[in-house]
Amino acid sequence: MKFEMWSVWHYLLIIAPAVIIAALYFPLRKKSYKTKYIVGVVIGIISLGILLLRNIDIYVRTGFTPDIIPLQVCHFGNIMVFVALVFRSKTAASVAWCLNLIAAFGSLIFADALEGYATILAIRPQTYIWGHILIVVGALYAVIMKIVRIDLKSFFIGVAVLFALLIPSIILNSYFNDVCGMDCNYFYIYNSEGAPFGFLYIGERAQYGWFTINWIYTILVVVIAFAVMFGIYNIQKLLYLKDKDYKTCNIFTALKKRKTADKQ
Repeated sequence: MKFEMWSVWHYLLIIAPAVIIAALYFPLRKKSYKTKYIVGVVIGIISLGILLLRNIDIYVRTGFTPDIIPLQVCHFGNIMVFVALVFRSKTAASVAWCLNLIAAFGSLIFADALEGYATILAIRPQTYIWGHILIVVGALYAVIMKIVRIDLKSFFIGVAVLFALLIPSIILNSYFNDVCGMDCNYFYIYNSEGAPFGFLYIGERAQYGWFTINWIYTILVVVIAFAVMFGIYNIQKLLYLKDKDYKTCNIFTALKKRKTADKQ
């Protein structure tokens, strides 16, 4: 079965996250927090499992490639969804909601990578499809079902985490491309290939020994990404207009509070 852009199957792929989240939201909206959390754990585990299946398939078929390192936005997005839903991490949820959600949905809309497969029923295209769908569903589920409420502190910690991932990504992009001759574009920061912001690629790459970087492009992408993320963070706040004091905590903090309460 061959995938074609803007076919019926492509449109179904685009609306799939909305259908799945609606199918989860309406039956679960009046259920207990525990029930909602358990469903979220299942989503998170499947999300991580799909990433692992993808990487194992790549390694078995071709050996090591840069694709195995989960530094691409949507690849660590599966990890962020897992951590957010299983551990109720506000930091992971902030990354999943503010960045991975829009990136994964964009990959479903511009899914031309699927056209390169002889059939979409193989492991790689299936992990592409379900990996991106579950990032969108997982990020939406964590916020809409109020499993995790992202606060401003968690948002900025999430930004710090992204910067911590971005720095080695920039170095590895140059190493794999310029030294090893392997295609690698973590964070779409090496060049604009496959990214929707090709117009930002201004100027030439500066070279420092074996390391190269396009400073203008890199800075523009980071600034625009931060602005978009901050806007998406504020969308989440609309859910709590009538319940501004609503707070959540991760499972470790919750367990600590429970132990303290039991001793009193």
